[in-house]
Amino acid sequence: MKCIKNKGLIIIFLYLLITIYFTTKGATFYTNIINPIFWGIVFLYLIRNVKIRFNVNKRQLIYFITIIFITIGIYITLGYMYGFSKTPYSHKIISILTNIIIQINPIIGIETLKIAIITKNKNNKLLVAIITILLILIQINYHILVDLCSNKEELFRYICSTTFPMVISNIIYTYFLLKDMYIFVLGYRVLVKLFMIVVPIFPNVDWYVMGSASILLPIFMYLLFKYKFLKEKKDIRKRKENILAKINYVVTFILAFMLVCFMIGLFKYEPICILSNSMIPTYKRGDVVIFKKMNNYELSNISQNSIIVYTKDDKNIAHRVVNIVKIEDRVLYQTKGDSNNAPDTDLVRIEQIKGVYVFHIKYIGLPSVWLYNYFHQEEVNI
Repeated sequence: MKCIKNKGLIIIFLYLLITIYFTTKGATFYTNIINPIFWGIVFLYLIRNVKIRFNVNKRQLIYFITIIFITIGIYITLGYMYGFSKTPYSHKIISILTNIIIQINPIIGIETLKIAIITKNKNNKLLVAIITILLILIQINYHILVDLCSNKEELFRYICSTTFPMVISNIIYTYFLLKDMYIFVLGYRVLVKLFMIVVPIFPNVDWYVMGSASILLPIFMYLLFKYKFLKEKKDIRKRKENILAKINYVVTFILAFMLVCFMIGLFKYEPICILSNSMIPTYKRGDVVIFKKMNNYELSNISQNSIIVYTKDDKNIAHRVVNIVKIEDRVLYQTKGDSNNAPDTDLVRIEQIKGVYVFHIKYIGLPSVWLYNYFHQEEVNI
């Protein structure tokens, strides 16, 4: 096993260098041919030469099925809330089979290698950390990172929605391997990727929602396992639990979950950060406005002097309604910032309106303002 460990580290490190070299150059033959073949060979070698026991018990199976249903449920829920878009994967039979080989072979190879090395060296924390980090680095798409270097905002969004969630997920997958949940990690990753390839639609969510959901799910998987699955083992061993600690955990988790859901707009009320001073003295740059979502009937009956939140050129604006215009049974709203000298040039259609202002919270949006300033140093805010 020591030989496998040493060889494995060397091979992973060398392959990481190869990965960085080819992906930064956008070599499609690496992604479509070299990578799936390499990890397929790794899997076959390990299965043949290393004794890997894929044991599974009833509790693990129940946990596995539960998480799969939760994942699919979140996927469908986000789709119903934000709408569905056509998947980027082709659904011709040959394309599906090709995508399965290209996308799933690396997952199987990576997780099998982790199983072979990490689960046999659980007490070697340094080795576990090194293997996890190297395999995370191998899974990063360096080609996209290089392409986005010229656009700091898009790079930030990609890292938050894709790279960072992948890092968090892999760390938690390693934790599960240390708890002998081999089948869960391998089966979960394969089935989720297969689901994405086969299903013809996916939720039409923005980078913030995608990143939040992708981070929340693995954290939820970890918490559920730690405080439910491991709790059963403790009960079997007749270990006493701290009731107060359990209550604190439940309350903290519920509050954190509700806060994230609120931030990504799953509730009737939703926040946006104010990036300009056009509404002084009502609120100013760095404040967070809480607005109430409304149905079409309510939106068509907004009263004058209300503050509406609407989108224009993919930006959120929160201005006051100063005039209501009806053109051929269509209701349009003329808006104006309280500190602006003149009304906004374009009338606002109902389809643009996200909701109506309810209240605001001072200063808590300043970190978002700082980020915006960093990404738009040369842009003048309206």
